[in-house]
Amino acid sequence: MEKEGKVVHAMSLYEANVSENFEGSFPYRRLAILYRKRKLFSEEVRVLEKAIANFNSLTASNRADVQPKLSEFQERLDKAKDIISKYN
Repeated sequence: MEKEGKVVHAMSLYEANVSENFEGSFPYRRLAILYRKRKLFSEEVRVLEKAIANFNSLTASNRADVQPKLSEFQERLDKAKDIISKYN
């Protein structure tokens, strides 16, 4: 949907994935990017915190990608929080 220019619809689908604790990183990453572009930093933070919580619950799994994704999301979260602090 996003590639077709239906960004709002794509965001609602990504939000559905997030609410279902989707185990892949794509919807979290795309939502964070889209919220950042819209300067909706608190929404970006919410999504990144959800991603971190979700991937933390996967640390006991045998997935090799958990730690790199946790690091990525934590770095993005730190940057988003830094932006918020500059606006306040």
